[in-house]
Amino acid sequence: MAACGEPIVARSPEALYALAQQQIANASYSPAADTLARVVLAGPESAPARRARVLRLALLGGMARGYQQVGESYLAGSKSAGAAAYASQMRTIALDYFGRARGSSLEMMDALDRMLREPASPLSGADISLAAAAAERAVLAQVRQGQWVEDAIRLRAERAEVGEQVRQVLAGFAGTGGKEVDPAALYLAAARELLTLSGIFGPEGLREPRSLRLYHERALQLAERAGELAAGRPPLLEESARLQALCRDALKKQ
Repeated sequence: MAACGEPIVARSPEALYALAQQQIANASYSPAADTLARVVLAGPESAPARRARVLRLALLGGMARGYQQVGESYLAGSKSAGAAAYASQMRTIALDYFGRARGSSLEMMDALDRMLREPASPLSGADISLAAAAAERAVLAQVRQGQWVEDAIRLRAERAEVGEQVRQVLAGFAGTGGKEVDPAALYLAAARELLTLSGIFGPEGLREPRSLRLYHERALQLAERAGELAAGRPPLLEESARLQALCRDALKKQ
């Protein structure tokens, strides 16, 4: 890479962003999220920082969604007739993944809070390559049927599921090219993610009513901000209104 044009300076935003891309390719998602935060600190107004802000949001959201998916697979498996001998262990694993989903989503929420507080700055879509791993993800279908799998197999399925969800969340947030990102569309996508992730706090999950309310409140805030930014664009305004109504209705029932 350095041979094509100017050499990359150590710890520059460009070098850090390249490192984060490599970490993502190696499925080192948590270190990649930390590296992307360093990209923004190293050069807040740089082109890599514009990509890093969006990619870090998508990475944290994808990690949270992936952990939630794995947790829900184990929760379903724990209730399957075929899991009688492993039901307790499977439920424990499910709750552990829900806890990890909570951690990643709280980091995403914190990044969104900072984005809402700061003056609007250009955001760019990120270009990453994640290899599909359908075979590894298919293991989760067996888990949902109550089948116990060894830790090594579970971890491969986890990495594959998180990678797929990162890909999907990034596409929902910004696409996978280098084009400028519409903040209104990003906030709407993030609001939808928080509503989905709120499911981990229900009676069969972590049983945290306060967190359930918090996620709906933050999703409402994002939907409202998106509505402010979407003036003159009916599809985004309609989605903002729909999400706001959904959040307010849920909050009234809590």
